[in-house]
Amino acid sequence: MSINIENPKAIALNERGARTAVALGLQVTIGKPAEFLDEHWTSGQPLVLVMALPIVVRLLARRTLLKSEDPVIVVVDESGQFIISVLGGHKGANRLASELAKRGGGAAVITTPSDYSSVAAIDGLTGFIAQGDIAKLIESMLEGATPAIRKDIAWPSPIKFSHGDGPAKIVISDRISALESSASLSVQLIPPSLVVGVGCSSEASVEDVSNLISMACLKHDLDPRAISLMATVDTRASHPSLRGQNIPLLSFRSEELAAVAAPNPSDEVNFYVGTPSVCEAAALLASGSSELLVPKTKNAVATVAIARRQARGHLRLVGLGPGTPMLRTPAAVQALANSEIVIGYSPYVDQCQELLSSHQLVIRSPIGEESERAGRAIRYALEGRPVALVCSGDPEVYAMASISLEKLEALHEKLQTSPYPGLIDLSVVPGITAGLGGGALLGAPLGHDHAYISLSDLLTPWRTVEKRLRAFGEADVVTVIYNPKSQGRKWQLPRAIEILASYRPSSTPVAIVKNVGRAGQQKKIYTIADFDSADADMTSLVIVGSATTRRFGDYILTPRGYEI
Repeated sequence: MSINIENPKAIALNERGARTAVALGLQVTIGKPAEFLDEHWTSGQPLVLVMALPIVVRLLARRTLLKSEDPVIVVVDESGQFIISVLGGHKGANRLASELAKRGGGAAVITTPSDYSSVAAIDGLTGFIAQGDIAKLIESMLEGATPAIRKDIAWPSPIKFSHGDGPAKIVISDRISALESSASLSVQLIPPSLVVGVGCSSEASVEDVSNLISMACLKHDLDPRAISLMATVDTRASHPSLRGQNIPLLSFRSEELAAVAAPNPSDEVNFYVGTPSVCEAAALLASGSSELLVPKTKNAVATVAIARRQARGHLRLVGLGPGTPMLRTPAAVQALANSEIVIGYSPYVDQCQELLSSHQLVIRSPIGEESERAGRAIRYALEGRPVALVCSGDPEVYAMASISLEKLEALHEKLQTSPYPGLIDLSVVPGITAGLGGGALLGAPLGHDHAYISLSDLLTPWRTVEKRLRAFGEADVVTVIYNPKSQGRKWQLPRAIEILASYRPSSTPVAIVKNVGRAGQQKKIYTIADFDSADADMTSLVIVGSATTRRFGDYILTPRGYEI
């Protein structure tokens, strides 16, 4: 299942609770919780209630609760000491509670057995919808049983499950009848395996299309919850009847569809649209399949066809920010929640430990293995799995994005395949860089043009580093220095300052910031004349001002040139 814990809605009863919510990085309103629940119950957003737990219990007792439809609800006491996962634990409440606890230094209260044991939560598996005897199957796993796996379709099994002895059974299928012939203690995992092609006339309504899709699925024993994508011709891509289905929509030009050999072409459709098939051709093209599960099915205003796609991997390159969860973006949290495999340098994985679950495969690697790390992440994605490759700061800034794309590029060249649409899906989730975090501690040293440079000569020859330092000095831009020093590299930083000093006044501010966003965070401001490189270490970042940069108390500013 796809878990959404991004941008939760929060409510507090009073200003004290609101202050706690703000301290946790939440956007909060002060109001009546009953009205808040009425308004947001079906919104799909996580709900955070900052108040005493008994108040929430009484409010929930008045409602009809259904596990498959309940929202994610987390309760925070007004002091922020306890963050309690109440509803939707496996849909994201447990992760959200852990995230908020890490932000505020409180304690996450999580009571679902699978989250305080090593057993994966069946109803929280990434990429699947679960149905069946979920609670009993988890209970049997807690007692040491290993469920048997039955795959009715070609789809990757959850990474943490091997074929067990049963008697419990996990069935991977997109069929409605998948559990009918299974053992009594069975759970079906429904993958996002179906693609529906749709054609419609201008007068079609949302209900016309949705009813036709439901009828086609029912007739052919397909679970509509397995539909992951809808496809059509580009001239219908903005039609309300399709946009209203709340299914990701892909469109093709008529000439692309015309090139597909569809089973049931139409001369009339070809005359009006420019392709003999819309729904069948779109389903085949979008799925990458050569055959249809459901051929063209129609009503008075629409046509649908359904095909099954292969699992497509997704590699997410995730920036975790400089350290503290308060400087970690909601998009990064979401990317981790929706990944089955999380890979990264050990300290970076530890940096997001509270967001990880027992159903995820977590791979920690040592420093210096960036190339192997990227290759491993790509290999798992090629299996059709969602993978998060994590790094601190931003993945594009001296991190994992470039090496990962280089490896993908080399793989495409080796296989002689087009990068469009590529072998896997790829997302880069930006994070707050150490440079930006350090700059914020110092005020506004990056207020005008600035440049980044790494003093590590492991991958860049030192003569090239010096050439760039001289260019930055001559251009008079603020220079942010990464990797200023290591145990075996101590002379480069004094040399870099010496080069930049030849282009700048001796009074130019220079700062060292350490452990940005982590325990032990500190800053120290010097001038070029009195800079002491001995104060820098492996956790440091050095920012050298330009000729216009000046000190203001305990801060540094580089003016933009506004008239004050």
